[in-house]
Amino acid sequence: MTPEVAPTTGPMGIAEGPKGWASSLVRWLRGGGSRRSEDAGPAERVPRFRVVCISREAGAGGGTIGRLVGTRLGWKVYDHELLEAIAHRMELPAEEVRALDELAPSAVQDWLLPWREEYYAPHEAYLDHLAKLIQAIGQAGESVIVGRGAGFLLPRDSTLSVRVIAPMKARARRMAERLGISARTARRAARDLDRRQDRFARTMHRVDPSDPHRYDLVLDTDSLGLSIAVELIVRAVEAGQPPPARPPKPEPLPHL
Repeated sequence: MTPEVAPTTGPMGIAEGPKGWASSLVRWLRGGGSRRSEDAGPAERVPRFRVVCISREAGAGGGTIGRLVGTRLGWKVYDHELLEAIAHRMELPAEEVRALDELAPSAVQDWLLPWREEYYAPHEAYLDHLAKLIQAIGQAGESVIVGRGAGFLLPRDSTLSVRVIAPMKARARRMAERLGISARTARRAARDLDRRQDRFARTMHRVDPSDPHRYDLVLDTDSLGLSIAVELIVRAVEAGQPPPARPPKPEPLPHL
């Protein structure tokens, strides 16, 4: 009989076995940020929103808002961390995985993959790992996910889905300041990123990411500012928290 070999773990503490990755990831996610007791009874009241998913226009500040919301709530934030985890799993440099980020597969790949396994390229592996990772994060809860179509993949009734927008002029100005490029170059980069993310959502999830009916909140950061946008998201999550359990009423004293 061949002795069982204990699965190795990566730098994130995630089991490396082919079958244990998703389940180990859920355990790891729950271990760090959950405030809920694992042995809570079946009568525990569940919060309305367990995950915040932020869809964003390029340069609208969605990533910054995600970080600030995570800090306020004490929740884990997943933006570039998603790419790092997938790169580790695929044993590829993070830069190579970043090139695949939110990139929709071509129609040729969609047609060939069901027939020829050798066409299963790194891009498809990335998409497969991304879907499993988002689902594991959704199961763990108390997380903020930025982009990657997460809000279209997780259950709608337990996900606070937010769209962060701003006029092109404001977005280009923010990107120019952050990247140290001209406003003209920033506008072109914002349009390119918008098209990339739009095609990703339409191809992978069959949705129009600009449709406001897909979201619980649509926030214009040029009008509201980042701080108010963060406050609105945090208050929505807090309003969905179950009220504290009331202690049982004492029984009235018997009449003597």
